[in-house]
Amino acid sequence: MEDQSTATPPPLPLPQPPAPALALKSYKLTASSISYTKSSTNISCTTRTIAPLIFFFFKPCSTLPPTNYILRDVSLTAYPSQILAIVGPSGAGKSTLLDILAARVSPTNGSLFLNSSPVNPTSFRKLSAYVPQHDACLPLLTVYETFAFAARLVHVPKTSDISAIVSSLLTELRLTHLANTRLAHSLSGGERRRVSIGLSLLHDPAVLLLDEPTSGLDSSSAFNVMQTLKSIATSRHRTVVLSIHQPSFKILSTIDRILLLSKGTVVHHGTLSSLQSFLVSNDFNVPPQLNALEYAMEVLNQLKELKPLTPPSLPPSPNNSTAFLDGDAKNVKYRSSRVHEILTLYSRFWKIIYRTKQLLLTNTLEALVVGLVLGTIYINIGFGKQGIEKRFGFFAFTLTFLLSSTTETLPIFINERPILLRETSSGAYRISSYLIANTLVFLPYLLAIAIIYSVSVYFLVGLCSSWQAFAYFVMVIWVIVLMANSFVLFLSSLAPNYIAGTSLVTILLGAFFLFSGYFISSESMPKYWLFMHFLSMYKYALDALLINEYSCLVSRCFIWYEENKECMVTGGDVLQTRGLHEGHRWTNIYIL
Repeated sequence: MEDQSTATPPPLPLPQPPAPALALKSYKLTASSISYTKSSTNISCTTRTIAPLIFFFFKPCSTLPPTNYILRDVSLTAYPSQILAIVGPSGAGKSTLLDILAARVSPTNGSLFLNSSPVNPTSFRKLSAYVPQHDACLPLLTVYETFAFAARLVHVPKTSDISAIVSSLLTELRLTHLANTRLAHSLSGGERRRVSIGLSLLHDPAVLLLDEPTSGLDSSSAFNVMQTLKSIATSRHRTVVLSIHQPSFKILSTIDRILLLSKGTVVHHGTLSSLQSFLVSNDFNVPPQLNALEYAMEVLNQLKELKPLTPPSLPPSPNNSTAFLDGDAKNVKYRSSRVHEILTLYSRFWKIIYRTKQLLLTNTLEALVVGLVLGTIYINIGFGKQGIEKRFGFFAFTLTFLLSSTTETLPIFINERPILLRETSSGAYRISSYLIANTLVFLPYLLAIAIIYSVSVYFLVGLCSSWQAFAYFVMVIWVIVLMANSFVLFLSSLAPNYIAGTSLVTILLGAFFLFSGYFISSESMPKYWLFMHFLSMYKYALDALLINEYSCLVSRCFIWYEENKECMVTGGDVLQTRGLHEGHRWTNIYIL
């Protein structure tokens, strides 16, 4: 539960872990004449997905005339040890401006400067931290584990040092009593928000940007979050920029400077007292029951017609280097070795999978039950013409079941995507490390699924009785489910949501099955569709299963002429008809 006392003494400052020298500096963030139109490249149409062309089919991107500005000539300055709040009504452009300040979106016009030097987006994303409005955390981890895994990726000290870092962070965020609580249980909105803020602090960012950190919280929770941010800004000398709809008087006490927006233009930039002076100087008398910002929000349309008050200049920020592009920032690298990243991510993946017992049990029972049902349907498949047809049908259904069942993991990957983007953009680890760790952690689990399915179905159907053939069958099933898992992971990076992802999986699997060669051979396929045959995952998996079965039965006669007088079709003939031979056995595995 949230701490309801607003008189809680300020938390102790967090001991700073070892970090690159660059992260120990303080930075002044300046935006000069920022303008942005919806017709320019924006986050809603491109950066939310790795493949904008795929995204286009699921969420149309509207284009407005260039004169329709979301932001127009916005300038601001955010200083170390201070909180700058971007305030305004809905549709004022707060989130868009914050995305530009976070280097997530490029402005149509204008520039960003860090200590008077132009901002390099890639370097800046590693120097800063962006906390989105919606909390992106792994729900099956505890609060302590969430911080510990993130700390291991950012720092490579001893385990005792990690424990000290996490304990100090829990104390600063007032989450010590929730250290062993899973994020999926018993955490209030304010506590979840503080966990998100804590994750952004682990790499000690020079600039902290937050989108609506108090959104959806009650007044006490919102004030606790703002107190935490104020403590971070002052104790760590960090630059904090956040967007907020309409702060209460208590929250205003934690804010140093305000940027008031109305329909994408600046109405006021400065302190609350300077806003009061601005209102009085323009004959606006603030009622005693309202503060200056509340009254300014009420008369916003009238204030928009006035010239904004230019904020007083402050002394230059410390370390005002002009070598941001050419100096240390451009050389910001990943903080850990690739091996350390893979091992840490592997450990995190394994803990999550182990705790997903319902999904594990469901997939295991599904493989067992489907294998037994399919085995009893095709029991003692036999030979003859029907034996050939039944084998084709059995292998085709096996592939359909194995590939379609992997869609169960699609929502898991889609939900993890914001976490992946947040961690990789801050330089916590490489995307390749994530993919390798994900593959490694699923290998033993998918092998168990392959063995359970193969044992339950192989001998009932009566496939080739060779143990070598059975071992190869298990390996093919293992490779198929691993390939399907990787395929779903790839599609989860393209799809904007679960519904679109399911549709995409269904369409592609249907197309791959259609062109696999099961319904129509490659020789009979129109030449302009032949490329789809070679792109089909089903083709190589089906060919591998057919080669394994009929290579074992290469001299076995399936169709006789006049009852055992002359053999018309052998197992070798079946392979020859498909254009297959024993030499293709491992080629298909490599392709898969």
